[in-house]
Amino acid sequence: MYRRELASLAALATIALTIGVGCPEDGGGPPSGPSSKPTTRATTASTAAATGTGAATGKPATTGEAAAPTGASGTVKGVVNFAGKAPEMKVPVKRKDAEFCKDKEVKYNAVVVTGGKLKDALIRIKDVKGKFTPPSKHAEIDQKDCMYTPRIQGVVAGQEVDIKNGDATLHNVHTNKGSETLFNQAQPKGSPTITKSWDDEAVIKFTCDVHPWMRGFVVVHDSPYFAVSGDDGTFTIDKVPVGKYEVEAWHSQFGTKKGSVEVAEGKTAEVKFDYTDKDEAPADNKDELKGLW
Repeated sequence: MYRRELASLAALATIALTIGVGCPEDGGGPPSGPSSKPTTRATTASTAAATGTGAATGKPATTGEAAAPTGASGTVKGVVNFAGKAPEMKVPVKRKDAEFCKDKEVKYNAVVVTGGKLKDALIRIKDVKGKFTPPSKHAEIDQKDCMYTPRIQGVVAGQEVDIKNGDATLHNVHTNKGSETLFNQAQPKGSPTITKSWDDEAVIKFTCDVHPWMRGFVVVHDSPYFAVSGDDGTFTIDKVPVGKYEVEAWHSQFGTKKGSVEVAEGKTAEVKFDYTDKDEAPADNKDELKGLW
């Protein structure tokens, strides 16, 4: 079956050379410019920096790492609610055709609702004044059990992201910003870490051409004021400068919701977001669940 995966990759490479979608090594890739050209650097897994993400706990992914304005600040806390019938998550049917993945019945994780609370919504505070230096600590996305882990995380614009292959099989890291392919690169087992960064705000979607159910997201934000809702739907964003802000939640299956807060010195401002089963996925991720089971 591994031969089948290699054959799939060989076909993919032929297509990439034909249409001009190149890997960083072959000089291809997206048009030049700050919004589409990622920084590329390969490191070994043993020397890659530790992750800066706090997605599992709902904490900001870069707490204390990015340079922030000095002065009075407060905290933003909240919860992401879900009403209605959430789509049932099952084991993707195509896992049984993948030699390495077939023996692990890993349920899909696009929608996780517990007690009416929605996990994996990214919440970001918009238009915070100031210039933010990206943290030196790298964020990290791994490929484990033929799934991207974490599914979603935030990074500060310019922050480096280490992409690892923790599986003993071939993966192919294929990323898009909207309909634009950013890079498309094979990552066989035991291969070096792929390191990327993006300078502008964007939602970067990760897929794998060898294992088509794999999906992950890195949300690039212009400040360190963001968090991901945890298992209980809650999130916390600390050290937010005093002021009035628009706050935005983004979920890969239910789109964007907006709210507002007023942050006072030493105080906690609260905000909630309410999703329902009638909300639709963003246009560039509309068919993620189609044909999975």
